[in-house]
Amino acid sequence: MQSIFRLHVVFIFFAATFSCYSQETDSQKNFISKTIEDYFFLERENIHLQLDKSVFISDEDVWFKGYVYHRKEEVPFFTTTNVYASLYDENGNRIKDKLLFSSMGSFSGKFELGDAFKSGNYYIQVFTNWMNNFKEDESSVFKFSVINKNDRTASIKSSPDYSKINIEFFPEGGSIIQGTQNTVGIKVSDCHGNPLPSIEGEIIGPEGKSLQKVSLNRFGLGKFQIFGDSKTSKASFLVNGKKVEENLPFASPNGLALEINNFALKDKTIVKIRTNEKNIASFKSKKHYLVVHQDNKSTIFDIDFKNTLEQNITFTKDNLSEGVNTVRIIDSDMKQLAERFIFKYPEESLKLDIKLLKKGKDSIHFSGNLNSVNSSISISAVPEQSIAINQDYSIRASFLLNPYLSKNQSNTNYYFEEVSKAKEFELDLLLLTQSTGKYKWENIVTTPPKDNNTFDFGLTIKGTINQTLADRKKFKVKLFSLQSSISESTGINDKNEFYFNNMVLADSTWVNFTLTDDKNKPIVLKLYPQILNGRRTFNKPFKIEKKECASIEEKVEYETPSFVNGTIMLEDVEIAVEKKKKLKYSNSLGNGNLRGYKVAENDQTDVLNFIRNNGFEVPTINGFSNTVEIYSRSVTTINGARSTPILFIDGLQQMSFDLLLNMRMNEVDEIYINAHAIVPSVNNNIGIIKIYMKKGGSGLPQKNNAIPFEIKNAFSKIEPFKNKLYTSTENRGFQNFGLIHWIPAIYTHDSKEFKFQIPNMGQKNVKLLIEGFSAEGQLISETRTISLE
Repeated sequence: MQSIFRLHVVFIFFAATFSCYSQETDSQKNFISKTIEDYFFLERENIHLQLDKSVFISDEDVWFKGYVYHRKEEVPFFTTTNVYASLYDENGNRIKDKLLFSSMGSFSGKFELGDAFKSGNYYIQVFTNWMNNFKEDESSVFKFSVINKNDRTASIKSSPDYSKINIEFFPEGGSIIQGTQNTVGIKVSDCHGNPLPSIEGEIIGPEGKSLQKVSLNRFGLGKFQIFGDSKTSKASFLVNGKKVEENLPFASPNGLALEINNFALKDKTIVKIRTNEKNIASFKSKKHYLVVHQDNKSTIFDIDFKNTLEQNITFTKDNLSEGVNTVRIIDSDMKQLAERFIFKYPEESLKLDIKLLKKGKDSIHFSGNLNSVNSSISISAVPEQSIAINQDYSIRASFLLNPYLSKNQSNTNYYFEEVSKAKEFELDLLLLTQSTGKYKWENIVTTPPKDNNTFDFGLTIKGTINQTLADRKKFKVKLFSLQSSISESTGINDKNEFYFNNMVLADSTWVNFTLTDDKNKPIVLKLYPQILNGRRTFNKPFKIEKKECASIEEKVEYETPSFVNGTIMLEDVEIAVEKKKKLKYSNSLGNGNLRGYKVAENDQTDVLNFIRNNGFEVPTINGFSNTVEIYSRSVTTINGARSTPILFIDGLQQMSFDLLLNMRMNEVDEIYINAHAIVPSVNNNIGIIKIYMKKGGSGLPQKNNAIPFEIKNAFSKIEPFKNKLYTSTENRGFQNFGLIHWIPAIYTHDSKEFKFQIPNMGQKNVKLLIEGFSAEGQLISETRTISLE
């Protein structure tokens, strides 16, 4: 009986001990998980650019389409609006800046080149103000080359520079550990960091004997296993007829060796953690955890060496997020002992079927079909033999790979086209040969980011009124622009300041400010307006990594396309004959039944008074109201409901009459009006008013109380694509660097089908570069060669 009692007591003791141990472990796991969540609590944007090509002649423009990705949700970042783009030369000098308007996760634009652009490399950096909140550089940089038409030389496909050979080692987990087996990645590159592909070397032991052969793939990458000891081994390669050797890093007596296999089994990841006899006691006395995470999503496993020097942990790939995942070993003191990156391929991607519909004399028509609705894609069409494109950047790499690595990786399309076990192995090899990741564990533990920088939604216009107002509450500042169909009003704060927030205005737009009292009477206004966020600076310096190499980079002269000279605009010739002013818009559709008026230059009367005097009823506007009402003087309904006219400004039908508030006749070029015109409509409309504004400038003389202001550094205007006119599309220059067509905006909306066309430039085949994403976050990045025969 006593034995049973003692056994029972021992069981209770061990149960209680295990329970406390389990609670302590769970508490530590929760703390690690919460630390990661806190660091990645703020949303993060990633931006990808597809350029129409990668090599440009200085006469051309660089056209691009941008895609903004929500990292946490793995979908387009629908709420991003303000994207800043800066153009740099190869010396890091900023040349141009642009503010681009992103809508529903995408934007487009162009950078104009010119004779001042020397042959060389250039870079476009894109970022948002929100990215300034983070310690890491979340901007994206895209490189392209320019060939100046006057010298036609460039180093587009540079030969290896053998003046210096780099041999780098990447122990899996971070260190080679003595007394255990280690996996080591290896990379061999030339002086400029370009890989030296498909060469074979060997690992030579301390005694000078060859231990094993090492083969490098097409990207100069390989790996081998070695038992760590206190002696020094080295790698030896024969490069360009010369033996190059490099010592391996010293093996550390302390630490953990890591070996991860993420490609052999379809649904499982195998992690092996090894240590040596010297360290096993210390590792058994302290808890260690295997942390697998991508951004805020994490899975944490216990590491228990027990009485063995190796711990194996296998988990399903359901624990991984699509893209790069970081594997860390963390101890109970929150110190990182090892780090490794692994990749999970997306389960679904955007798939596209393209068919040639019709080949006409001037254009070639295609149909497309995607496997997802609500998609946005862009297509660049180039000659089949083009050397003006490269595979350095892809939307998949921009969103799934590069955001987590300390350096952008090149030739990334290779890993995502026709995915196989071999390519999974090679991508894993790429991740093994990374020295460190972007997100440092010490930063995650100690410095979670704060939202000190705003998430911009449109422009903010600030103004200071330079006059004394008796009672600010009785005044409002009104902003209106016929050019942009905007009419807004705002109050004045205690500092005599006013703000208009979330404005979407194109660069060089003219707006007008007026100050009105509580009776809506205009007051003479003295103010100083400014745009607060038209140009943002990025708080991480733009750096171009330059290598000091002994040899001079070889320049090659290429045959380039030639362009038809631009149209020459002839100067106007003044003839001293008095001409009767004619109505410009009298023959426009629908104006035949309206009475047209040419407005005199010096007519400063109110447009609403003109409308009132031409057959319409316009009630007087009182107080702070911005609402304009216009009614027909005829009653045509049984219940006596008042009829309203329809209003067009510059050909666009307006949904309200509010833009007419404070509009002066001297802003208007012509007015067409008929108070009795019958409008086929269920909205009880009678009467038509068509207003055509003067083109250019603010349209307001100094006598008017409205203050004109030209908006500078606002959103770049979205221009339709215009290709250069080539003198020939059959010569080698066009085949090398020509552009057939650029289509930045194809949207499928509720349908999976779409159509597009390209000009017929006499090509037998065309190469299409296609990128984009769906509303669900599926990605596409493909190059298709299509026969046009």
